[in-house]
Amino acid sequence: MSSSADDCAVMVRVDESPASEAATLLDGGVVSLRRLDLDDLDSIIALSESLTESERYFRFFTAYPTYLKSWARSLAERSNKQFALGAFESGRLIGVASYFMCNEPGCAEVAIVVAHQEHMRGVGTVLLGRLGQIARQNGLDRFVADVLAENFLMRKVMSDAGWPCTIHADGSELRVDINLAELPQ
Repeated sequence: MSSSADDCAVMVRVDESPASEAATLLDGGVVSLRRLDLDDLDSIIALSESLTESERYFRFFTAYPTYLKSWARSLAERSNKQFALGAFESGRLIGVASYFMCNEPGCAEVAIVVAHQEHMRGVGTVLLGRLGQIARQNGLDRFVADVLAENFLMRKVMSDAGWPCTIHADGSELRVDINLAELPQ
């Protein structure tokens, strides 16, 4: 899924989530979820560099993004225009879900990346669910995401979230519009 901070200018209040909270994965493993900050910069870069070529293509729409360090910094630098949530297992960052505010009030672009060896454990689903709750607490009612049509894992994560959404096809890309308004606050 692509993400562009340049397209995001609307600001809302951002409530801090607790320093860390536990979440249980499908395999019974427990991860710690917390908001990312500059202390996590090296872990975010390491996670992105550990992705396979196809995983980088699915996440960044290119197999060899040249901007990984600036992308990682945009996640680690806290602001009221974005929120990045990390999943940590035994102190290692294994997944990130983030949103960046869009120009449209109440709307943010959402993106998720999960370490290769952690797929199919529910990491992305747990991250997306918690990020949706945080977004609602911060006054958002919609997520949007651009997803490559062949990115079946990301489509499964969004489907597993169980939120009402609409999908618009545009060639090989899907524009997913997720209604967060029906989530309990």
